[in-house]
This record gives sequence, structure tokens and C-alpha cells, in this order.
Amino acid sequence: MKKVRIPLLILVSLLIAASAIGCAAPAPQGFSGIVSDGELLYVGSADGQIIAINPSARASGEPFPSNDEWTYPITTQVRGTFGCGTSDVASTLYATPVLTNGHICIGTYDGKVLMVNPEARLTGAVFPQLRSGEWVYPRTDEKIGPIVGDPAVYEDKVFVSSSIADGSRSHGVVYGLDRLYGDELWVSEPLDGKLWVTPAVANGVVYVSTFEGRIYSLDAETGRKLPWVYEGEFGFVSSPVIVDDMLYVGSFNRSLLAIPLGSDSKAWEFEADNWFWSAPVIVDDAMYASSLDGNLYALDRESGALKWVAPYETEDSIAASPVLAGDSVVVVTQHGDVHVVDRNSGMGVRVPNPTSERASTCNADVVAPPYYLDGLVYIRAQNNVLFAIDPVSRSIAYSFSLDME
Repeated sequence: MKKVRIPLLILVSLLIAASAIGCAAPAPQGFSGIVSDGELLYVGSADGQIIAINPSARASGEPFPSNDEWTYPITTQVRGTFGCGTSDVASTLYATPVLTNGHICIGTYDGKVLMVNPEARLTGAVFPQLRSGEWVYPRTDEKIGPIVGDPAVYEDKVFVSSSIADGSRSHGVVYGLDRLYGDELWVSEPLDGKLWVTPAVANGVVYVSTFEGRIYSLDAETGRKLPWVYEGEFGFVSSPVIVDDMLYVGSFNRSLLAIPLGSDSKAWEFEADNWFWSAPVIVDDAMYASSLDGNLYALDRESGALKWVAPYETEDSIAASPVLAGDSVVVVTQHGDVHVVDRNSGMGVRVPNPTSERASTCNADVVAPPYYLDGLVYIRAQNNVLFAIDPVSRSIAYSFSLDME
């Protein structure tokens, strides 16, 4: 298996989250994203909070919190070194919150899964409010391995993947939880390779891709490993995406692969000049995929052929998935430049920084995926600021600091 190098920003972020020096841990810096119920935005902040944001209140500059807004800090207990005791520090959030049945589910890097009720958080009630459908897994002080990918919800179950250290190596584990109560339904057998992915679920089967180049299939009811295991030549870096019995995934050899479920051979492979770190976005017969080579690619989903004359070039690495915004695709580079690209022609423009021509749009790094709602694209940058981008006027509509202290 070919050795790989993790992008510097992402590697440093993960190492900081896993370390603690002296009596206090360094400030965590995750790259959780945004989700919405159609009215409020729910953001996983860089300092370990879930924040409910009312877009109209933020656009008009009202004091926070207003109009059903709230914030809930997720903490973890850390034992210091050099004889220091334990202390509560902010959890690190790499997973993006997931909405399910009016609740918010999120996994933390310190190994907890939470189900949060927005109504209970609005009142500031002690977490978890069991009668309101809130829970935490595991319920004890025990923790599972670090969670990097988002939870996946399928029918009455929640699936999360994590990685467990085993000497000098790591193996992945998938957990099946009851969606209503957080009860542990099953834990998979150890799977070879780290799991930093969001599980993909289709027709009662859970699929995960590992750093060791394997795609495993698990029975969603029991967690039992099914016979089909795809053996790749290189490790897989992106979360798998399934559409019409075809699995799409990015690998460490700079390729995006289409693999028929149950097949030992790929249907097609598209090679770029660097990794496809993020998952592609698929709509109808088109696939939009951003690469660390700085390009946004539009591919035919069936054949893998380019749909545009040439890829859209940003001249900076892209770690976040693109997002569809009407007739445009919006992509954000690792250093925070926002580009709005026409879905049909592949022609696009960069959204300028309003105060400096030399600065990137957000003037901060961006790893979290953007989110589109009611005509605006929302981006959570690594400086813990939420940006609202108007893709029609190609401008910043407003920004809002997520630092609540």
C-alpha cells in the first residue's frame, strides 16, 4: 500500500485535538460544518459549540441570541500532566451536525455521539433531557474512538465510524445506535485501516472506506461484515457516496472512482493532479468534485468524462465539498477564496474580499463544507466566523463571529 501525506492544515488540526500539554489542552480547532431545518442554521463551531442561528436576525444585525437562537457548548474532561487534575475543555468537532426527526445528531473527536433537541437547548435545560429525545453515547464516562466523519441516519438507526489505536496501527470500527434512545445496537468487528468517513447506507447495507484501501459492507441490522469487500490499490480518503447502486469515492492516488456495488472492478476512474479529499456532489447525471489540486471538475456520472471543456481553476487547494446554488456551483478554497461557477459552462468568478484586493474572500482558511439556504451560501471559516455569500451579486452579504465569550 502506497504511503500517503495528510494535508498540513488538516493534519495539524487533528494532532492538536489529540494532544494536551501541561495542565490544559490547547484550544481545539475542528472543521465542522452547517445544516438547516429550513428556518434556523445549526453550526458546529471551531470551539466545540453547536450554535443555532436565525439568518434574518444575523442579516439585520440584531443582538445574539434573538428569535429562537441558542448555543450549547460540548465539553470533555481532560486529565492534565505533571500532577495536574482533570478539567473540562471544549470538545473538538470535525463532524457536521445532522438533522433527524427535528433533532440534531453530532459526533465528537473525543469519542461521544450526542442527540440534541433544539427546544430543550433554547430553554437552557440540563443536557440530556431524556423526555425530549436527547441522549449521549456512551452514557458513561467511557468514550469510543475519535469521530471525524458525520453520523449517518437510516430509518430508526444512527451509524458512526471511528478509529481505534492498536499499537503502531489503527483499525476502524462502525457503531449502530438506536435513533430514539441512543442504545447500542451493535459494534462492528475491527476493520483494517482508519475510518475518517461518513458511512453511506443503501438498501439495508452500511458502506465505509478506509485508509488501507478497502471498502467494507456491513449489515445495517446486525453490523455483521458482509462478503463484499472492495480491495483498492490505494487508500481511500473521501467518504463514499452511493447513487443508483454505484459507489463513488476518492483515493490517495489522486483518482475519483466509480465502483458498482458488489463488483470487484471499477466502472471508471478519473485522475486529477492531487487528492479528492472531499466527497463529490451529485445531481442528475452530473458530478461536481473539488480536488486539492485547486480544480473543480464537472464529470458525467455514468462515464466519468469531463462535462466542461476544462476544469475550473482556483489556483489554491480545495479541501471542502462544493455546494449547488441554483444554476451555480460554489466552491471554497483552503485559504478562503469563494468561487461561483456556472453549472453549464464551467465559467466562474472569485468573490472579492470587501476590504482588501490581496486578501482571500474570507481572509481565513476554510475546510468545512459550505451550505446553501434561501439564496445565500453559508461558510464557517477556521477563524470561527460565519460568512453569508450572495452567489448572484458575488459578494459577502454579511458575516457573524461565532466566538461567544
